[in-house]
Amino acid sequence: MNTNRNISNFLRLFVASSIAATASVAMAQGAQADKCAPRMTSLEQRLYQKTGEGPDALRDFIFIRRGIYQLYMIDVQSWASGVDAIRAACMKTVAADPASPTVAVIADVH
Repeated sequence: MNTNRNISNFLRLFVASSIAATASVAMAQGAQADKCAPRMTSLEQRLYQKTGEGPDALRDFIFIRRGIYQLYMIDVQSWASGVDAIRAACMKTVAADPASPTVAVIADVH
């Protein structure tokens, strides 16, 4: 009986340490991406998301809200391309020097 309890405790410890190790690796990888995450409003986040989903999704999103925000496809697409370029440059900088504090500043859509 005592042997089974020791094995059970060992397995619990092994599983717990494996989960902790996996979580720490994921957090380290996420920390690099978090340094370059742009600060956007909820509208900008949705526009960026819709740009990633394709031109039809973006066109529908803009069309529905055309009277509220007065956005144009070409403006949103060029803005999203700029966000992508800034993020890529930031990721390259962070990869070269992970200790440097980097904050991505994204220009407003308007």
